[in-house]
Amino acid sequence: MSNILVLGVKTPFAYGGQEVLVQSLLRELRARGHSADVVELPYNVPEKGHLLTQAALWRSLDLSSFAGKTVDLVIATKFPSYYARHPKKSLWLVHQLREIYDLHGGSFSSFTDDPRDEQIRRMLVEGDTKCIAECAYVSGISRNVVQRLAHYNKVPAQPLYPPLSLGNRYRSGPQEDYILSVGRLVHIKRVDLMIKALPIVHHFMKLKVVGAPDAPDILEYFKSEVDKHHLWDRVEFLGKVSDEELIDLYARSFAVYYAPHNEDYGYVTPEAMASGKPVITAHDSGGTLEFVTHGETGIVVEPTSDAIGHGINEMLANRERSRCMGETGLALVKRLGVLDSGWEQVIGGLLSPLAK
Repeated sequence: MSNILVLGVKTPFAYGGQEVLVQSLLRELRARGHSADVVELPYNVPEKGHLLTQAALWRSLDLSSFAGKTVDLVIATKFPSYYARHPKKSLWLVHQLREIYDLHGGSFSSFTDDPRDEQIRRMLVEGDTKCIAECAYVSGISRNVVQRLAHYNKVPAQPLYPPLSLGNRYRSGPQEDYILSVGRLVHIKRVDLMIKALPIVHHFMKLKVVGAPDAPDILEYFKSEVDKHHLWDRVEFLGKVSDEELIDLYARSFAVYYAPHNEDYGYVTPEAMASGKPVITAHDSGGTLEFVTHGETGIVVEPTSDAIGHGINEMLANRERSRCMGETGLALVKRLGVLDSGWEQVIGGLLSPLAK
């Protein structure tokens, strides 16, 4: 068996899909008899120039051996962990620094046309291209991530969907009268569109929001929207919940709202489908569209509150059709191997450099 390090990038006090992916991968490697551990560096960028420092910190690490054990393989995940040097390096790319790629020039990027910003962006793009090309095996967590890598860095990669961390524990229950929103509370996830859509939706339908704030003042902003539209009898902010609570919330929901901007992958979509629920998403939601087909596994609408609200009302007008969309989604995630069976392909790809 091999000695393997999984390289994680950790923002202290935050928890999301990156942490789930790293811990799930570690568990599966150990279950197959490998000696596996995680190396994490704290990610903190008080100013843009510090991004170069973060990349340099990873580049400076000597990961060849620890405690008398030779490290046979390292598996990088997201920016800037792939800057680490090792003769056998695999990449399961969660995402790069999207502010200098697909988000550049838009409202979700802080990079401007200032020459200093452009110099940092150019250096990071060149560094990404060089360090990712060093990898003996390159993969991404979705087709969306892989296509970005090919488009901006000209590096080919294989898509490997992350199987759900709770595997086959999801279940489906009767549809109750609430929409479920799950995920970090951050602007790019666009939970506010769902809140603003609620006045259009039939008044018996409620909204339950699971997730912790991941940006300053965002929860206050959401609450101000609830106030503005007089929705406190219809919106509930649940914060972070336990695994069992989350499984139960999925199981009893009418549908799941997940319409971020150009998402990398998003565990929420396959989690909803594993629970037999249709997904409400948008035309520009990226990785969710690899799972959601309009009218088959959910609805795909324009990223506006009006379109979301009217789309939900159409689903409510035919509950049986909505239930069938949930069943179709469940069959899809089973077929794609996003439940427990998918780990064999993931592990096989990431460990393939060991055979060379």
